[in-house]
Amino acid sequence: MTFDLSRVSASAETGYEKISWTRDVRTHPPWLRFHLGITRWRLYDPRDPALEQLMRYLATELQKSGGTQLKLVVSFPNYGQALLKPMKQSRNAETDFNLFYFSDFERHNAEIAAFHLDRVLGFNRIPPVVGRLINVTTEIRELTTDRKLSRTFFTSPAGNVCFYGQCEYYCSTEHPICGRPHALEVSLAAFLPDLDLAPRRSWRSPWRRSYSRTKLAQ
Repeated sequence: MTFDLSRVSASAETGYEKISWTRDVRTHPPWLRFHLGITRWRLYDPRDPALEQLMRYLATELQKSGGTQLKLVVSFPNYGQALLKPMKQSRNAETDFNLFYFSDFERHNAEIAAFHLDRVLGFNRIPPVVGRLINVTTEIRELTTDRKLSRTFFTSPAGNVCFYGQCEYYCSTEHPICGRPHALEVSLAAFLPDLDLAPRRSWRSPWRRSYSRTKLAQ
């Protein structure tokens, strides 16, 4: 799978038509250079300086967000997007062995570790991910356009700014995401291109989990 600029069509979903196109790819935004560099064998060239530029971009820019399943979709200038996962428990927290395995919280640092391990092994098939510290108030609450997300913010008895979003699991006042009092550690993973730019197939994982208490996964 490779990309050709001639295949890019005007789309209200992607906003690619609003970018000032030039033949010099080096002038394109880092996230777009990442998209155009994807092949069927890898997501990025580890020697391409655009990768480091993209990671710096993810680590410094933040515009607005909307919540889904305790994750946030962050939109950047020039239509770049990333998936934000907040820290939900301390790095040293261990899961109670009596709990069902789907009762564990997602760990944001697992996303970061997966990217760096994949890069060290030379597979280059994990989207770029960075860890960063954000301000829950100024970088999420004051910038979000999602009213449903905005209504879930509150201040905890300890004086920390918290939110819980809306999702199927663990989105309640009993499972809040809280800053200390405003700072929150998160991971940011770069989005892959839309299907109209990068047609692709999907396969269900043979190791996919089961959410049933009685039916085991394959």
